[in-house]
Amino acid sequence: MYILYNFLLCFGFVFYLPFLLPKLLRGQGPEIGEKFGFLPQSLRTKTNGQTVIWIHGVSVGETVAAGPICRAIRDQFPQAKIVFSTVTDTGQKMAQKLIDADAFFYFPFDLSLVVKKVLNELNPKLVVIMETELWPNLIRLANQRGSKVVLANGRISAKSYRGYKLFGPLLQQMLRGIDLFLMQSQPDAEYIQSLGADKERVFNCGNTKYDLNIDLAGEHCNNRLAKEMQVETNAPLLVVGSTHANEEELLIPIYKRLKAEYQDLVMILAPRHPERVKEVETLYQKAGIPTIRRTELQNARREASVIFLDTIGELLPTYSLADLVFVGGSLVKFGGHNILEPAAYGRTIFVGPYMDDFKDILSLFLNNDACIQVKDHNELEEKMLYYLKNKHEADEKGRSALRIVHLNQGATKRMVSLITGLWKE
Repeated sequence: MYILYNFLLCFGFVFYLPFLLPKLLRGQGPEIGEKFGFLPQSLRTKTNGQTVIWIHGVSVGETVAAGPICRAIRDQFPQAKIVFSTVTDTGQKMAQKLIDADAFFYFPFDLSLVVKKVLNELNPKLVVIMETELWPNLIRLANQRGSKVVLANGRISAKSYRGYKLFGPLLQQMLRGIDLFLMQSQPDAEYIQSLGADKERVFNCGNTKYDLNIDLAGEHCNNRLAKEMQVETNAPLLVVGSTHANEEELLIPIYKRLKAEYQDLVMILAPRHPERVKEVETLYQKAGIPTIRRTELQNARREASVIFLDTIGELLPTYSLADLVFVGGSLVKFGGHNILEPAAYGRTIFVGPYMDDFKDILSLFLNNDACIQVKDHNELEEKMLYYLKNKHEADEKGRSALRIVHLNQGATKRMVSLITGLWKE
C-alpha cells in the first residue's frame, strides 16, 4: 500500500511544483528548502548529539493546542531539545511567539527521501503529532528507526472519519506505527479505534486547549493593551476574531447598527490570515467606515472606531479587553474556530451556525448557557444589541464560560504522564 501512496504522492507533487515558483520569487527560498529537508544550520547545531523531541502542529489552531504540551514536556524532560514544525506561515509566526522550543522549521514534504533526510539529521527520540496530522511516510519511517510516535490532542470529526475510511488498509498499517493515541474526547477515541488503532494504545485525555496559559490576563497586560490600542475601559468593545472571506462583509451592517446605538463603541477585527487586512480595509472604506491598523497605532492617534489586528499572537490577550466576542469562521461555511480562548477570559461569546469543527465544545457551552449561537448575521445583530443593553446577563454568560474552562483543565497533565511512561519503555 505504501508503494501506491508514494507513487500517487510523487505524481501529484509534479503538478504542485509550479506553485512553488511564486514563493521563490517572493524570497521564500529558505522555507521551501526546509520543506525539501534542508534544515537550517542553526537547528542542526542545536540538535547535534542531543536527545531530540520533534513536535508538529500544522497551523495556528494546532500550535495553540501544542503550547501547554510543549511547556509540560520542557518541565518533564529539561535535558531534551525541542524542535517545532508547522506547515503554514501564520502557524510558524504563532509558534515563535507561543511555543517554548529550541528551534522552529517548516514541516517537510511527506516524500520518503525527504522525510528520511530530516529524520537522519534530527534523530528524534519522540515525535509528537498534534490533532489529525497523519503523514504515512513520517509515521512509518520514524517507527522503523525506533522513534516513539504520539498523536496528541487527537481529533477525528465525523466528516474526516468518513474520509479516512476510504484509505482502508493503508490507514490501518499507518496507525500501527503510532505508539499512543491521546484523544480529545470519547467519540474521538472511538473513531480512531474504529479506523484500526489498537485499543490498548488509545486514551481519552481531554483537550489541551482548555489548559490555556492565561497569565496574559493580568491587569498589567490589560492596561498596556488598552493604552496601546487607545481604547477606553468604559467604552463598549467588540472583538471579532479569526474571520474569513465573505464574513467581514456580513459584519458591516452589524457594526453600523451597534455604532448607531452606542456612539463610543469600538470594534477590533482580526482576520484569520493577517495578509487579508488590506482586502478587508477596502471593504470597510467602501462602506464609509474609518479604520486603522494595530501597527499604525504605535505612531498615530486613533480616530477610527474599527481597528484591524494585523499582528500575530495578539488576538488571545486582546480578548481580555472585550465586552462581546464574535468568533469567526462560523457565519460562513468554514467550520468555526476555537471559542476557548475568549472563554478563558470570561467573555460573552457569539458564534454563527457553522461550527462543525467544534461540535463537542460548542455543545458543552450551549448546554451550560455559556455561549450564544445565532442562525445568521441578522440574528447576530439583534443578540449583540440585546446583550449590550443587558450587561448582567452578558456577564453571567462569561462567568459560565470561564467555569467550563476551569472544570475541563488537566488534559496536558494526563497526556504528558502517558508520554513519560512511553519514554521510559
